[in-house]
Amino acid sequence: MNSENQDIVKQPGTYSFLPNEHCNAGHYEVSQTCVSILAPPNRHHSDRVHIHDLPRSTDGWNELWKRDIHPWDKGVPSPALIEVIEQKPIKDHIPKTGNVLVPGCGRGVDVFYLGNEHRKAYGLDISSVAVQLCKDIRTEKGIPEAHADFILGDFFKFETPTGGFQLVYDYTFFCAIPPSLRPDWGRRMGEIISKDGILITLMYPFGDHTDGPPFAVSEDHYHSVLDANFECLLIDNCTSFEARSGREKMGVWRRK
Repeated sequence: MNSENQDIVKQPGTYSFLPNEHCNAGHYEVSQTCVSILAPPNRHHSDRVHIHDLPRSTDGWNELWKRDIHPWDKGVPSPALIEVIEQKPIKDHIPKTGNVLVPGCGRGVDVFYLGNEHRKAYGLDISSVAVQLCKDIRTEKGIPEAHADFILGDFFKFETPTGGFQLVYDYTFFCAIPPSLRPDWGRRMGEIISKDGILITLMYPFGDHTDGPPFAVSEDHYHSVLDANFECLLIDNCTSFEARSGREKMGVWRRK
């Protein structure tokens, strides 16, 4: 992206992500209108506010959503995801049909962006409050359930659709689970993604802190739990929200 478009990270709620004004990969047009619907006003939380002491339970996540405390949720798809889906050469590897999963989907902005008439996107969350919010937004926007559906459940146990997933997008989920569960995360990805399916990992936050969530990540953390079942197609720097600049990388993996 050029310098003009990099300004997207500075003024959420007042911009379009792409030079052509709209991003039409799915039902989420990233325009000022949609941002004003989905992005909550007056968000001043930093990524670490409240999250450091986050209760690690379903009730804890529900309480945060009830209190409108979710600084990890930016209200719009990451510019890095849009780059991979629509702009970078790697886009040719992204499945255009099939089932898509967004674990830890929050308010579902990535689900609405990725789902369309050819690709059914599922949002998974452990919070019943978040899942209901997603369904309410879907109804408000008139999006068919056949394009975007939402599952209340545990990533490690939920029932997958027939045929598994051809595309999974992980952002702020890997870093939210305790690091001791990362090997299970890698095995689970291998179970639910079909052969030649694609896993997109927007890696965040790079660092050396030991507390969390969000827990620190590194490229090695992903390689150590994915290399057995996945081929790494890409790890690269990416365009980020301003508060996360320099702490993210984009990874794309193909199921062996």
